[in-house]
Amino acid sequence: MLNVEKYSSTIIFDLDGTLVDSLNGIGLAMEKTLAGFGYDIKIDNILPRIGAPMIQVVEELTNENSSKINIIYEQYLNIYRKDYLHEIVPLDGANNLIDNLYQNHFSLAIVTNKTEYDANSVVKDLDWIKQFKIIVGRDTKKLPKPHPEGTIYALNRCNSDPQNSVFVGDTEYDMAAGKNAGVKSLIGLLGSRSASQLKNAGATQIASNLAEVEEIILHR
Repeated sequence: MLNVEKYSSTIIFDLDGTLVDSLNGIGLAMEKTLAGFGYDIKIDNILPRIGAPMIQVVEELTNENSSKINIIYEQYLNIYRKDYLHEIVPLDGANNLIDNLYQNHFSLAIVTNKTEYDANSVVKDLDWIKQFKIIVGRDTKKLPKPHPEGTIYALNRCNSDPQNSVFVGDTEYDMAAGKNAGVKSLIGLLGSRSASQLKNAGATQIASNLAEVEEIILHR
């Protein structure tokens, strides 16, 4: 069980694939974007890369120069925001988890590789803005996940000790960001990555769904 003291700890969440069902939309937006630039890259080759900043995904898939990568990435954002951003729904158990943690006086934060604008849009659309003390996007600070800068920033804004906090995420980028920030408890959520991938990245516990995440945090 986790050793988390209520009233003095922060629970940090990734967003895509952790709290919201958004991975397929991201993949389709990127597939459509790349097709517009002449690339025949299907969603099955995109989904395993989600978790990294999407500009990095563009670089990995195209090997273009930095100027062309930026052009492709901006077009991806345009397509994603127009066709997919506002279609996002919570994953099963997300609303209950967020409400229960909030009612138990945990500070809640999001650290995501989405842009801060897009992350805030999702949180507002889902009526979660009251529950989250801080939302950190890939562009909030200089360095995105797996660098710990955004996680450390969130912890500082919540006045929380990393040794008494939790990071919940579904990719190696989340586990690495939490681990490198000194967060003691790292919950890997199965879905986009296997248990072994998450454990190898530093997960201290594995959950199959958000109900199990809640069980781990609240019923220790």
